[in-house]
Amino acid sequence: MENREFRAVKDYEIRQIQDTNTTEIDGYIAKFDSPTELFQGFYEKIDRGAFDNTLKDGHNIFLLYHHDWSKPLASTQTGTLTLSVDNVGLRFNATINDNLSYGKDAIELIKQGLISGCSFGFTCVRESNEYNANDDSIMRTLLEVELYEGSILCIPQYEDTTVFARAKEIDSKERAKLEQAKQNELDLELIKLELDLDN
Repeated sequence: MENREFRAVKDYEIRQIQDTNTTEIDGYIAKFDSPTELFQGFYEKIDRGAFDNTLKDGHNIFLLYHHDWSKPLASTQTGTLTLSVDNVGLRFNATINDNLSYGKDAIELIKQGLISGCSFGFTCVRESNEYNANDDSIMRTLLEVELYEGSILCIPQYEDTTVFARAKEIDSKERAKLEQAKQNELDLELIKLELDLDN
């Protein structure tokens, strides 16, 4: 899955549902307009409209345990996972079957505080990149993503090699564009200077 990326966010709540052998988990898969530094000088944030199209198209989106496709916890097509956008970000509500052994493990780890966040797997459809000359940084904004899954996991950080490889690739491309733009400006100045000298 080339160009597939993963991002993370902390905090959610759990509720045991009486007499149903299920547990509900609420939280955010992603939060909007919250810049995160993926590495020095490269920041990323999520636009408020980034999930609009992917939620409308009706494809099945899963909640997984640790990005493991062999350990699904809930899904939109089964009605056990609902996703909605609010002012904060992409909110989820998942109903997990307590009879699943890894589901039980996940719930117990959440209760103990050993699992404390969510991550999501996606492909970027549209993005913007802005260079800040004052601090030599780049801000990447995810404008539209295709969402495949959300995951609950122990370490909800950005330290996935896929994230860094992709971010480094974007960073080098943007800096190459900037160098080319600077060179173009210099070329134009030289042409103007030559024209002035000729006159």
